[in-house]
Amino acid sequence: MKKFIKDLLFIIYAVVAIFVTVCLLSYNQFKISEFGDKALVIIKDNNMVPYFEKGSIVIVDKKSTVQTGDRVFFYNTYNQQIEVALSSVTKVERVTDTEKTYTLQGDRRISSEYVLGSSRDVKVIKGAGTVLNILESRWGFLFIIVLPSLLAFIYQITIVVSDIRGLSNKGKVNEEEA
Repeated sequence: MKKFIKDLLFIIYAVVAIFVTVCLLSYNQFKISEFGDKALVIIKDNNMVPYFEKGSIVIVDKKSTVQTGDRVFFYNTYNQQIEVALSSVTKVERVTDTEKTYTLQGDRRISSEYVLGSSRDVKVIKGAGTVLNILESRWGFLFIIVLPSLLAFIYQITIVVSDIRGLSNKGKVNEEEA
């Protein structure tokens, strides 16, 4: 039973480590993980309350259609700070077949390339954002993913080396007996 629990914990750890690594490798230029048409947005503060709670992960469908009156997630690059924000669309203007300009609450205009998607087509995972945020941080990834993996690797090397030594010692004993 103990071996089963140890194996299960190892599998869970490996899945989490792989997931976090894939999330980090899927970062776009705004440090948001994108998987095809989906984006993982971690709600890091209370700016989106009452719509979304701090510490939640919001899976945004980037292909969702945005209409006037929708709340949209967008990349806010004001004052050279990059963050994901939420605002209501007051007007939609078609620029080309593939690009639109959105006027947001407060007469702020942004291009469709900065819009992640509508908030009505999202999936929310409450509480998981805090954990993922820690795991994706430099120190969190180092201490929770890299260091334990390195220690497990070193441990496995010591086992292999001791097995090799044990085999060579058996060979010496067999030669002396002969």
